[in-house]
Amino acid sequence: MNKRQARLALIVKILINNSIGSQEELMEMLERNGCIVTQATLSRDLKSLRTSKVATELGGYRYVIAANGTAADEVATHAMNTVRQAAILSISVSHSLIIIKTRNGYAGGVAYDIDEISSPAILGTIAGADTVFMAISDDASLPEIYVLLSDIIPPAVMEAGRHYFFK
Repeated sequence: MNKRQARLALIVKILINNSIGSQEELMEMLERNGCIVTQATLSRDLKSLRTSKVATELGGYRYVIAANGTAADEVATHAMNTVRQAAILSISVSHSLIIIKTRNGYAGGVAYDIDEISSPAILGTIAGADTVFMAISDDASLPEIYVLLSDIIPPAVMEAGRHYFFK
């Protein structure tokens, strides 16, 4: 892993596990982990990781990494997959709704990924801060939905919710 890849991986780890609200705060965390970076480089890194600021429960803001879309390079693609693994917490089913719980700020990216599936079995999504509601067609089978979501939802989460889809 080259220096940039290691730095991006560290940024992803910090942003997933901490509520970071400013570049200065992130620079301090990076420095504590032995990574000295200029503000300009950090800004480019945040852009390549497709970060954005979202409101927190406490009224402040924090950086989150987009878990959706096409990354500019392999490192950012790996970062987005890492984000999905850490951001999606659980999945459950209630009649024609699939409920996906995420870490705060990540539901929008997950909903976007689901909408990109473009299957007639999926009618649409609504995302809050930490929950995605996914409406499914009346004629969709739950095993079919399980397969569709398996490309997006981490395997451990899908396995934990498997009993909702295969009764």
